[in-house]
Amino acid sequence: MVDTGGSSWHESNRGLSIYIAIYMALFFVVMILSKWLHDRPTVSSYVPEAAMVIMVGSVAGLLFNLVEGSGIFVDNYESISESLLSFSPTVFFVVLLPPIIFNSGYHLRRDLFFRHIVPICLFACLGTILATFIFASFLHYARFLYPDFAPSFVELLAFGALISATDPVSTLAVFQAKQVDPHLFYLVFGESVINDAVGLVLFEALAHLVEMYHDQTDLSAEIGQFLFDFLTGFVGSMFLGMVTGLAAGWFFKTVDLRHTPFMELCMYVPIMYTPFVLAEIAHLSGIVTVLFAGIAAKRYIEPNLSPATVESATTIFRLVSHVNETIIFLELGLSVFGLSAQHFHWGFIGVSLVGCLVSRALNIYPMTFIYNNSCGRASNKLSAQAIDDELEKKIALGTEDGVAPSEEINDSQIPLKTAHMLFFSGLRGAVSYALVRTFPQTGNELGFTVTCMVIVLITTFVLGGTTDLALRYLKIPTGVDEKQYLQRLERRRFLRGPVRRFEAYTLRRWVIRDFEKKTTEEEALSQDEKFEDNIIGDEDEMLNYVEHIEMTEHSHKQSVGNQRITKKSLFDFGNNKH
Repeated sequence: MVDTGGSSWHESNRGLSIYIAIYMALFFVVMILSKWLHDRPTVSSYVPEAAMVIMVGSVAGLLFNLVEGSGIFVDNYESISESLLSFSPTVFFVVLLPPIIFNSGYHLRRDLFFRHIVPICLFACLGTILATFIFASFLHYARFLYPDFAPSFVELLAFGALISATDPVSTLAVFQAKQVDPHLFYLVFGESVINDAVGLVLFEALAHLVEMYHDQTDLSAEIGQFLFDFLTGFVGSMFLGMVTGLAAGWFFKTVDLRHTPFMELCMYVPIMYTPFVLAEIAHLSGIVTVLFAGIAAKRYIEPNLSPATVESATTIFRLVSHVNETIIFLELGLSVFGLSAQHFHWGFIGVSLVGCLVSRALNIYPMTFIYNNSCGRASNKLSAQAIDDELEKKIALGTEDGVAPSEEINDSQIPLKTAHMLFFSGLRGAVSYALVRTFPQTGNELGFTVTCMVIVLITTFVLGGTTDLALRYLKIPTGVDEKQYLQRLERRRFLRGPVRRFEAYTLRRWVIRDFEKKTTEEEALSQDEKFEDNIIGDEDEMLNYVEHIEMTEHSHKQSVGNQRITKKSLFDFGNNKH
């Protein structure tokens, strides 16, 4: 990651070429080892790809340290080495992270994500805030265990916010390969997506408090501003992301580029970055904005695009996301040996690691209890009533004998073993490390940086590497058949009544081409049900299924009919390399 401050090598063609050549060599090594891991499922179950990339970066960082200052390659080799061993949070947040977050939102199975939106928000929103305060309090009262490091409670709160950001990419990769219970998969995936956004907004608000505290400003007057910044930052960013997606959908509806797919693709792909830039200009959270822009893009922009553009854009989104993730984990590894040993406060590191486990447990288990005994129970009653209503309709029509399907899956409760696996999936990753590199300058920032790095490495290698063992020990269902699961899944919708009608018909009519000409409100709701349920029945029917609102011209009908639509997997979290 290029950090050009104070160096001149980047102004030299030779120096820049050496920097790029080193990175390309590391990238090719990672790709070869990734292929090797992919061909050996047993090994990859214990050595996550993210851990392997970090190891490659660490070995390279060690070599750069050994030859640093030797001038073997060029006169200013030391500057190149320092740049390779550094981790620029600005490049991380502005260049690398937006496509990854957008890709996560873009590949969410909207029906399954919103099906579990209540527990996801409990874990990712309320749970993250709770974990932050528990973590800070735990470290504060255990400060006698690390007398050589004395941060303030406000600093501990900010550190708790950033260390609460989970990044279970290794766990999700194992889940995908093992095809675990989709209920667990989407709880972990959904929580990680929202959790990063909440943790980032919470950290930014708390970092402001740290700066005020460091400047000896009266914090009592800043508490209200903190709450205002947090709420407006998250809600405003979410709103901007959805508006950006809707506006882009309206643009592609108004300007028909389907007959020039290359231009259409050129106009569509920048959606990975545009919402982020707008949010940063408006002093909102770019990460939250780009996440919801990704969700909106899938829903409101895709129906206005040609199938060729959809397929090409999906490939580009995956490619950019994967390359950026690889660069991020390489940077994590490279920066391991760029840290000074004098900032390793082992007492604080040990207490922080225990604090992560304690705060994670006091997030997952209480939230699970609350959901199962309130929200989940209410959802279960609604589901039972919906089944009864459906049975009554079928009996009245003479199409049902009155026996409820005994094989129907009801996932309105979170089993204890699922909660255990949620606790186990709380890995820390690149987002936490990037945030800690932006920690306010209080004199303790390097101690926090080292601690965060150690926690990221331990959770990635230990928790990520033992995910397969945990699945077997907890007897989590694996090898789930997607077709059977979707067929047996109990029908339950997040949006109901007037809100669902507004979203499925009125809103989509405004942004989707020829929607009002081709579709009545009843047809729109029926079409939406078919699209969201996506029951994998006859494969040929699913491969040829396209919402009829896209087929506005005869030539376009023919082009759609001649293209094969990629069948989407339940276990797709935007990082599928199979």
